[in-house]
Amino acid sequence: MARGYRLLAWANCALLVAAVLKFIPILISLAHGLTLTAEQIDAGLATDRAWALDLISDTPYLLMVWGATAAWLQYRTGHRWLLPWRVPRDDITHQPDPPGPA
Repeated sequence: MARGYRLLAWANCALLVAAVLKFIPILISLAHGLTLTAEQIDAGLATDRAWALDLISDTPYLLMVWGATAAWLQYRTGHRWLLPWRVPRDDITHQPDPPGPA
């Protein structure tokens, strides 16, 4: 089961990297200026900016899934899996006791 946790942690890390990379197109678009001139709009930069804004519009949901998965992994294993390459390989089998009467 430890292999499954590790695989999920790496997938969750990739999800966070994807969330960050989604901001590159809007940064490139904003490099042309905050407001676009008529020539820039005619060149299609307004369409590119609208696409870049649409691309980042679902980022809060993506981060919510990332955070929920990270919290679940920490609950199940007792480790913070934010950087999966820093979790010791031999210490990921810890299973916390289920809540309930002792």
